[in-house]
This record gives sequence, structure tokens and C-alpha cells, in this order.
Amino acid sequence: MCLICIEFEKQRMTAKEARRAFSEMVVDLDPDHAKVVKKMLDDAETDADKS
Repeated sequence: MCLICIEFEKQRMTAKEARRAFSEMVVDLDPDHAKVVKKMLDDAETDADKS
């Protein structure tokens, strides 16, 4: 698990902050994990839009 996942799941980072960090770290992440993180953030933002 990467720092983005850990901090986001502990709610120490908002979806917006996590998205910003992801854009900076994506080149260093495993491509498969990057897909997982992107989906996690997309889902979180979709859920936030529904609220």
C-alpha cells in the first residue's frame, strides 16, 4: 500500500489532496496499483458528489 492509500483511508487526506499527490507520484507507482488508486479516488469523488 502506498502513502496516498494509507493517508486517504485514515481520512488524513481529502480526495482533492490525494488526487494532487497522485498526480505527482503516479510515475513512481506500479501501473496496476496506479489503476487501483485512481479508481479509489474516482469512487470517493463520485460519492462526495452524491452527498
